[in-house]
Amino acid sequence: MNGFKPGYTVWTSHGEVESDTMFNNFVVGESSRSTEHNYFQGSRMSDMVDDAFGMHSDFEQGENVEEAPNEEANIFYEQLRDCSSPLFNGSQHSKLSVAVRLLSIKSDNNISQGAMDSMIELMKELVDPNVEIPDSYYKANALVSKLGLSSIRIDCCEKGCMLYYKEDVNLESCKFCSHPRYKIGSTGKKLAIKAMHYLPLIPRLKRLYASNSSAPHMRWHCENRRPPSVTCHPSDGEAWKHFDRTYPDFAAEPRNVRLGLCADGFTPFSVGATPYSCWPVFITPYNLPPEMCMTSPYIFLNCVISGSSNPKSKIDVYLQPLIDELKLLWSEGVETWDILVTKFQHACYFNVDY
Repeated sequence: MNGFKPGYTVWTSHGEVESDTMFNNFVVGESSRSTEHNYFQGSRMSDMVDDAFGMHSDFEQGENVEEAPNEEANIFYEQLRDCSSPLFNGSQHSKLSVAVRLLSIKSDNNISQGAMDSMIELMKELVDPNVEIPDSYYKANALVSKLGLSSIRIDCCEKGCMLYYKEDVNLESCKFCSHPRYKIGSTGKKLAIKAMHYLPLIPRLKRLYASNSSAPHMRWHCENRRPPSVTCHPSDGEAWKHFDRTYPDFAAEPRNVRLGLCADGFTPFSVGATPYSCWPVFITPYNLPPEMCMTSPYIFLNCVISGSSNPKSKIDVYLQPLIDELKLLWSEGVETWDILVTKFQHACYFNVDY
C-alpha cells in the first residue's frame, strides 16, 4: 500500500514506486524479508552508481548516430562499458558496482586501508578466480576515479581569508592574516590546518548530454512553454524572461545551461561536542523539467566547506573555483558531445547563466 489512504496517487515522476511492481517477485513467508532486503540493497547500489555517473544504464550510443563521439566521450563510454559488465552470468553486480560498494563500506565504517585490503584479499580467495573484482582498495579507488568525476582537495586559511589556489598554491601562510597553512603532525609531516573539497562542475554538465536519460530533457524549458498565467518552472518567471531579452544570443540556443545554486550548513555532531560545521554547496540544472531538476540524481554536490564555524560572509572565498568554471563557460563555452544532436552532425557548446 502506498501513502496513507486508499486510492493514493503514486507519484512515479517524483521517485515513488508502485508497490505491486516493487514486491511482485517476493515470496510470502519467512524468506521474504531477506529477499526484500537484498532487492533494496541491489537497487540502492545500482542507483548510486547511476547517479554518480549520470548514465542510468543507457549509455550506449544509438545505431543511427552519424558523427562519432569526441575523444573524451569515447574514452568514457569504453571505460564505462568495460567496468559495467556483470561479474558473471546472472550477477546483479558489476566490477564498477563492487568498487563503489567497497569504497562506501570503507567510508561508512571508517575502515583502514590495510583492513580493506585484507577483506578484498579474502573475497578473492572465496570467489572463482575468473570473477574480476578489484585486487585492492587502491585499484577500486582508481577504477572509480578514472571515470572522470573526481574531487579536488584545496587548502584554506583557517580563518577563511583565502584559498591556497592557483597563483597562491605554494604559499606557506595566509597573505591577509599571516596565519600558518600547516601544522606538524605526530609523524613530523606537514598537515593542512583546514581544507575544502571541490567537485568540478563541467564534467557533470557534460554527462547530462552524454546520456539518453537526460539529453532529451535539456531542452524542456524551451520546448514546453506554458501560458503566461501558469507558473510551474523557473523558466515561467519574469527573471528568466528578462535574462532572455537581455542576452538573446544565449537564449537562442536551448541547450545552454541555466543553473541554480544553494548552500546551507549543519552541525554533524551533537551540540555538546566540539563546535564543527559543514556547509555543502549544491548546483541544479534548471533546463530539466520540474520532476527531474529537483531530484537527487540532478542535484550536484559542488563543494563541501567544513570547519569550526560557518563561513558566513566569507563564503565567496570558497566559491572561487566554481566562479572560475562559470566564467569559462560564460565567456568561451566548452565543447561537449551531445548524444542526440550528433545524429545531425552538430557540435554542442554550452554556456551557463549564473
